[in-house]
Amino acid sequence: MKGRMNSGHFYGKVVDSATGQSIPFAAVQLTGPKWDSASQTMKTVIIAGQLTTDNGEFSLEKLPIAGPMFSPIQYTLQISSMGYNIYTRTVTFDLSKMMAKAKKMQAAQSQNSDNPMAALSGVEGLIDVVDKDLGNIKMVSTAQNLKAVTVSGDPPPMEIKLDKRVFDVTKSITNAGGTAEDVLKTIPSVNVDIDGNVTLRNSSPQIYVDGMPSTLTIDQIPADEIDKIEVITNPSAKYDASAGTGGIINIIMKHNQALGYNGMVRGGIDEYGKLTGGLDLNVRQKKINVFANLFYKQIEHKMYGSETKNATDTTDKNNNPPPYLNINQHDTNTMIGYFAFARGGFDYFIDNRNTLTVTGTYGTGNFTTSDNLYTTTDTLHGLNPEGISNTIEYSNSSRIFNNVGASVLFKHLYPKDEENFTASITANQGSTTGSGNYVIEDFDQNNNEISKIVEQQTSNGGSGYYVGKFDFTNPVTKKSKIDAGVMATINNVNSVNDITLLSYGEIPGESNTTQYNQQVYAAYFSYSHDFSALLSAQLALRAEQSFYSGTVTSSIDTLKLAPQSLLYFFPSAFATYHLTENTDLQLSYTTHITRPNFSQLVVNNYSNSENVQTGNPNLRPSYMHSFELNLIKNFDKKNNILVSAYYKLTQNIITTQLDSFQKNPILNQIQYFSTYENANYAYSEGLELTSQNSIGSFLDITGNINFFESSINATNLGIPDTAKKFLSYFAKLNLTFKLPKNFSLQFNGNYMSKAEVPPGGSGGGRWGGGGFGGGMGGGGVTPSASGYIGQNYWVDGAIKKDFFKNKLSTTLSVKDIFATADARTNVTATNPVGIPLYTETTSRRRDSRFFQFTISYKFGQTDFTLFKKKNNNIDMGPDMGAGDSAQ
Repeated sequence: MKGRMNSGHFYGKVVDSATGQSIPFAAVQLTGPKWDSASQTMKTVIIAGQLTTDNGEFSLEKLPIAGPMFSPIQYTLQISSMGYNIYTRTVTFDLSKMMAKAKKMQAAQSQNSDNPMAALSGVEGLIDVVDKDLGNIKMVSTAQNLKAVTVSGDPPPMEIKLDKRVFDVTKSITNAGGTAEDVLKTIPSVNVDIDGNVTLRNSSPQIYVDGMPSTLTIDQIPADEIDKIEVITNPSAKYDASAGTGGIINIIMKHNQALGYNGMVRGGIDEYGKLTGGLDLNVRQKKINVFANLFYKQIEHKMYGSETKNATDTTDKNNNPPPYLNINQHDTNTMIGYFAFARGGFDYFIDNRNTLTVTGTYGTGNFTTSDNLYTTTDTLHGLNPEGISNTIEYSNSSRIFNNVGASVLFKHLYPKDEENFTASITANQGSTTGSGNYVIEDFDQNNNEISKIVEQQTSNGGSGYYVGKFDFTNPVTKKSKIDAGVMATINNVNSVNDITLLSYGEIPGESNTTQYNQQVYAAYFSYSHDFSALLSAQLALRAEQSFYSGTVTSSIDTLKLAPQSLLYFFPSAFATYHLTENTDLQLSYTTHITRPNFSQLVVNNYSNSENVQTGNPNLRPSYMHSFELNLIKNFDKKNNILVSAYYKLTQNIITTQLDSFQKNPILNQIQYFSTYENANYAYSEGLELTSQNSIGSFLDITGNINFFESSINATNLGIPDTAKKFLSYFAKLNLTFKLPKNFSLQFNGNYMSKAEVPPGGSGGGRWGGGGFGGGMGGGGVTPSASGYIGQNYWVDGAIKKDFFKNKLSTTLSVKDIFATADARTNVTATNPVGIPLYTETTSRRRDSRFFQFTISYKFGQTDFTLFKKKNNNIDMGPDMGAGDSAQ
């Protein structure tokens, strides 16, 4: 008997109580008492465990059948499986039957001492006792108890952290079927203009995708693939120093790692009859998770605009009279095309502490734009003695882009809590080709044709963007932590631009070929320390060494940018004081840089024949100091408030300045030439309030209001009055209603007061900062340091209905419900000594009161049978071995 004390065997089958079908890969665990020699007491430990087989069977072997003094052992059998209630049962071996069998065996041996088969028969009877069948174990589906369960676990729309705000956009129904442009319009502190240019607190931010720079513009990222938006208003030294001048907006893509398989298929149509479709899918089995996302969207946009330009009665620095004219323009613009996006990859969970993720992306798009621009020019005197002329400009242009990206991420976790390192490599390669035909006809006041010009523009180019990063975090003690990392960024750009006239040929100097290379190598180190339970602080330093060079070649000459090397240091500091358990006060100071790009240094841009932008090789980087004070109050998970006061001072800020004007005899039109300049400094300061509130379970409210003033001191450019304070504000309000019958209703309201034009333009736009119309000028660079954006407001709305336990959803959304979104600007252009030349006002609208319908269907289950397992025994951890191995 002593030799067979660990020969116990429990086995059985796990089935669904309602259908009788077997339940594969349910977790079976057996616990029981075991003597602990250290404490000299009995302790409950895990004796054995495994997963059920494909047909729901399990077998637990080599179990102790009795305790000390041959006492019975009370085991606890626990079985769990997703979608079922946990099954718990006490099991034991029947020692009374065992003793009876043993007595019969002894009697058989004494009576049949010469017959060994009789003893063997007794042993077989004893084995029947320790080999116990538990039968079919019926598990109850949790679906039978759903009526008694209250589910209230939706994540809050906004989560306030000390260094950033995180917005969950998966529940935002107004974004269905849209792009990242639609998503960012709903985010507090963020504004997106009619051309897709993004500002954060009226400054141009850096757009990241999954924590890395990307060559994708925001209209090339599908909204349905976005999980969260992170807004970092004052980035620390951990981030790229050139990314923080306007803050960082990090777009986090969906990355499902759920067991089994699941996904979503969706489609939609808008009021122009354009279609949208997408598919998300992920499959996870054992250590591999495979994911894929597909998106296709047909696009049509219609825009209407107007512009007036009124000249002033002044002379330039050489006492030459200006072009005395008043201009009125009306523009009708239509863009059609499509955009396709594919993303896929896999996660390899090497073990509990090491994960490898490989991701690939591909994006392509083809867009065609038709533009009709009508211009009336009233020449007061000088250039056109006939006084009034009319110009009709017809243009057709196309643009094709392709983008291929790949990334590899490795993350290692150490046994010490929070100690880890990550290493990643990201590569993006993009190419763009474009062409345009422009027909410009001039008529006198009697409608007689004066001239006709046919211009052709073609362009093609490519870019390569490569980033390598390594980050390490180590909590040295319970109160201190160090963070360190290195980063390398390489950017190669090449382009060819040709501008020709049908009756003339290539215009001298306007066509060019460019090649550009920029490399930035960085390292950072930060030290954090908790001085007490109330006070913590962080000091950090980042160093960046940049190299850049380039060449631009035209029919006139070749300009080379001599290789330049710049080394800058960027200190930062953070301090946090815990006023109460739910209230924190944080003060931060950071520094950042804006390096002039190659186009600003050497390239002359003639794509807009009326407003020509020239490079300035003497342009210097601008250096920014940023201060921010935050008060964070968390009332509970869904009710919080953030109050921020901020101040930014930028030295040598890069802006644009009108340089000269002249009449082009070939084009028979006035051309204004602007260049880039370093103004003395610029500052902005503001007070922002952001809140997230929930009223019961039926209404979520996210509100944001930002009061700010900004100014540019450009006295070195001959503009003495630009340091005057310019107070502005913008507000956002998001209301989400959860209605009966699985209906949801959402409204997003935006209001922007009169505000200063952001210096140097803004980022993220679909045209890289350029506007739609050839002569409208909106959305591009500022022609002087003096200008403002007019007030603007709009409301978007959507209604959603869920069916079949939220698996099927339909959404009807409308953009700009009241057709009030009107992009207005007012700019005063001055010459280099500050004398006003003209004032320009623009007004543009796009896709007012625009409807879209989408439908989506979720599918999937936790199905472990996709790939059969050959070994049903699983590693249950160090405390889950069987028999004597359990400790």
